[in-house]
Amino acid sequence: MKFLLFFIMTASLFANVDGALAYPEKVDADEISKQVYFVNHQFYVKNQILKSTKKHSLLIVKKQHGKKARAMNADRFLNNDFNDGVTKSKDLVVFNSGKLKGTGVLAREFVDETKSLEIMMWLPALRKVRRMAEPSKNMGYSEADVAFLEEAKLRRLSDDTYELLGTQVRKIEFGQIELEASEMDRYTKALPQEKKTISVEVHALKATPKEDAWYDYRIDYIDTKHFTNYETKFYVADKVVKSVYRQWEKIEELSDERAYMWTYWYSINEETKYETVNYIPKEIIKTNDENIRPSFWSEKTLSNIKR
Repeated sequence: MKFLLFFIMTASLFANVDGALAYPEKVDADEISKQVYFVNHQFYVKNQILKSTKKHSLLIVKKQHGKKARAMNADRFLNNDFNDGVTKSKDLVVFNSGKLKGTGVLAREFVDETKSLEIMMWLPALRKVRRMAEPSKNMGYSEADVAFLEEAKLRRLSDDTYELLGTQVRKIEFGQIELEASEMDRYTKALPQEKKTISVEVHALKATPKEDAWYDYRIDYIDTKHFTNYETKFYVADKVVKSVYRQWEKIEELSDERAYMWTYWYSINEETKYETVNYIPKEIIKTNDENIRPSFWSEKTLSNIKR
């Protein structure tokens, strides 16, 4: 159930921006936040398919300090290409391994931002589709959750206030999970092992929730050219409680200079040392597939997931 809640958040897309957002000539704190949202939610694509092959898969890896890592793989199908004036996006995730094998989650975001997400879940044990309420955006973090709550954008842009702390050249040492040989399998052995460090010009953007949240504020370090968010620090009482690092790849077939997607997302709870990794090998990324119909993102597709 913990993995399931995580991926409900992963599939959730709440936005105040869309695919028509122009590249800015000048930036301030609010404009930067919109651009980051645009990139994180991949509004530069019509659709994107992340489907497992025999050798490669979207991986979710979690590791509690002192215990063996747990890994599972999944497929993801994102569609931003709707023009009915009602639906803004749909996101389908299907789990291929672990306790949730065969489970599917379909999240629908509406153009009307006052409407909650429509979430449908296929439960293979019951052979039924169930509707679920949208998760709370201010839920407390436990060992199972990750800062994906922010990535998934259950928080609207209007829920926070933004302050540009400055622009700087920052050395970023990307966090990375380290697995023992006994924790490797045919999927996890594909995880990058060499740690990366870059020096890059970034905006330091502070975001403070307008209402009580699980953290007091966060600081994001955002590329000044393509608005990729490399690093996030979450603070409680001015102390870092969670860190997130993202490694990005350019989608070369797209001309938009913001057309980047993260392929390695790493989070660590600085107190418990609980780690989470989400890894997308570039071999499975397929963008703007003209052969897949909008009707694919439906309850019927959920019901057809194999046991």
